[in-house]
Order: sequence, then structure tokens, then C-alpha cells
Amino acid sequence: MGIFDAAKSAVMGNKAYRTQVDANKLAGEGKPEEAKAKYQEALRLYGEAERLGGLAPNINRAYALLLLREGRFDDAKALMQRMAKNKAMSKDDWFQLRLQYAICHWCAGELDEAMETMGRAAAYKMNGSVYSTMGMFWVDKARQTGELDEALKFNLQALDYDDEDAATLDNLGQLYELMAERDPDRAGEYRAKALDYYEKAHAQKPRQITTLYYLARMYHQDGDDAKARKLLSVKDSLYFSRICPVQKEEMDALAAEIG
Repeated sequence: MGIFDAAKSAVMGNKAYRTQVDANKLAGEGKPEEAKAKYQEALRLYGEAERLGGLAPNINRAYALLLLREGRFDDAKALMQRMAKNKAMSKDDWFQLRLQYAICHWCAGELDEAMETMGRAAAYKMNGSVYSTMGMFWVDKARQTGELDEALKFNLQALDYDDEDAATLDNLGQLYELMAERDPDRAGEYRAKALDYYEKAHAQKPRQITTLYYLARMYHQDGDDAKARKLLSVKDSLYFSRICPVQKEEMDALAAEIG
């Protein structure tokens, strides 16, 4: 790669990143179709930048995350494997790469590998992303194996770390809802806790898709369809990333069931 190509690659990579940031803004403003078009443009620019030469680790991370969000899981995995060969990566770069690679495993249905990879990241540093993402993994593990105690223990630790984190509050809502299903004798108690955590999550992040879905479903199950409809009224203004556990088809189906 020549000096000119390297410079052009850097310019293109930065342009791709700015385009991705613009897309994020459009998604947050409730303009999913415009955001989708911007994300696709960002992907095109990232691809061109990579073709011209190597990208800086922070730009590559943004590219990999966008590939994951757009459902291009194999491409994201291949990119991250290329990133891992960069001997100039710092410890923080490795930390961020492991976070993303854990999510890549999870998207592929490889939950144990996802938790193992996240554990390696956590050995270096614990932060909000580790707590909320690993907490989500533990909820999935509990669904699959019934390991409720360990899942609850970890998610309560996450709550101690940040009791206002919307993702952690949502994880606890899902976990207590699962506990209600598994223990009919205490179902009322656990459902009340689930509802409380969902409502706290919604207060912190009103457009968090999983919370909108699970909270609306609980309201519907409890016969409060007016509240459920109000929550779901924003569904067409949401951008559904492919790494989101709830997709638009599920939200549409719930809205249709409520009527």
C-alpha cells in the first residue's frame, strides 16, 4: 500500500465514521428509513476504505459494530479476526475487540463462547458495557438451563455498579419475569418485581426496544391494553438493529394481538 492509498483510506474511513454517526442521530430522531440509507452508505465507504488499506483500530471497531447491527455477522467476524492480527493494538483495543467478538458469538447462537470471551474482557476491566452485556448473556443462559441463581447474582452486581443503567434494569425485568414462570408459588411477587424494573428501565430510556416490548406484553397480560398500545405506538419510528433481541416482526405481532 502506497502513501497516497494510505492517506486516501484514512480520509475515507473517517468519512464512513461520520456517516455512521449521522445515521445514529437519525435513528435517535425516529427516522429509521433515513437512518437505514445512511448506514448503507457508511458500509460502502468503510468497504472502500478497507480496500485501499488498513484502518485505525477505532475506525475498524465502528465498522465491525455496524456490520453486526446490520446482520452481516460473517463479515463482522472476518473483520475482527483481521483486526486481531494487528500487533500494534493496545490493551484497551483488545478489550473493545473482545466485547464485540463476544456479541458476534452470541449472534451466532454460541452463548458459551460469548460468555467465555466476555469473561476475558472482564478480566482486564469491568465497565457498564461488560455488566449489561454479560447480564444479557446470563439471562439467556437462565432461559436455556434454568441457572437462575447465578444469573440473578450477576445482574444484581450490575445493578450495584449502576442502578440507573437501562439495559441492566431491563435484564432484571426479564429475569424476574422468567423466575415468575418457573416458580408459580411466587409468580405474583416476581412479576411485580419484573414490572417495577421494566418501568424503571423505560423511565431511563423511553425508546429502548426490549423494554417497550416486554413491558407492553406485561401490561397486555394484566389487561391494561391502553398502556400497552401507548408504548407500542412508537414502534414504526424505531430502528431495529439485528443484534437487538426483539425485532420489528415481534413488536408488530404483539401490537396486532392487542388490537
